[in-house]
Amino acid sequence: MIHSDEKVRQMARSLLPSKHREAARAARARIHRAARQEVRQELATWLRFGDEERDLPSFAPWERKEIGQEVRWRRDGDKVKPFIRWATARTSDLRREDRLSHVRSLLPRGVIGEHALGHVKSADAFEDPTEKAWRNHYWVRRHAQRKGALLDRGEQAQLLRAVLLEPEGHRTFNRFLRESHTRAATPHRPLLGEHDVLPFLDTLKHPRWGYETPPAQWVRLFLQRFKEHRGHIPAVRAALEAEGLLERAEKARPREGRER
Repeated sequence: MIHSDEKVRQMARSLLPSKHREAARAARARIHRAARQEVRQELATWLRFGDEERDLPSFAPWERKEIGQEVRWRRDGDKVKPFIRWATARTSDLRREDRLSHVRSLLPRGVIGEHALGHVKSADAFEDPTEKAWRNHYWVRRHAQRKGALLDRGEQAQLLRAVLLEPEGHRTFNRFLRESHTRAATPHRPLLGEHDVLPFLDTLKHPRWGYETPPAQWVRLFLQRFKEHRGHIPAVRAALEAEGLLERAEKARPREGRER
């Protein structure tokens, strides 16, 4: 077994043969080709209609979001697990705050070393738990703001009580939960009534990494639609049916009859 500097170079280079390398090259060429075409169109329009002394052409779209997405997808294909296991074993006797700098001192300088170090930074053995918690909190808040997620417990409880007051509200909500669980691994218990609102919310798991998991995601989705349609259950039901998230009533009734 190799333990010398050659082993370090081998481990760092082992990340490079990505599983996505051929597709990544094709995608990069396609994105750059589209960018060049857009630049040519912008310049042609500017030269034809623009005032060369006053107007400036649009900035060339070299930093498109597609490039960033392609880079992340390419990096996801790197074979990182053997390298992370090796780096974790080499630094297991060091303090957490010293591990990353030790790995940096072992890796070769240049693109290969920086590329390998970028993968190990986010590994559990090297990441600061406090920094990770703050980052998770940031992404949860950002995801909530972007998606309009109902993360406030008081608002969720208020909306659930409003659902219970509407005709067919209780029945529609529980039917939505029941039908949603068929796409998941395990079912979630129904809402039993107004006295059960807070205990029901206690059974929902809090989101991690900014993404909710069932059944919290189902509850948030239903309450969002309920709020958007101002508590009108037929409109909520129609919206969920149109999205394919709820079976139409005429199809659901025979199934409910068989279940009884």
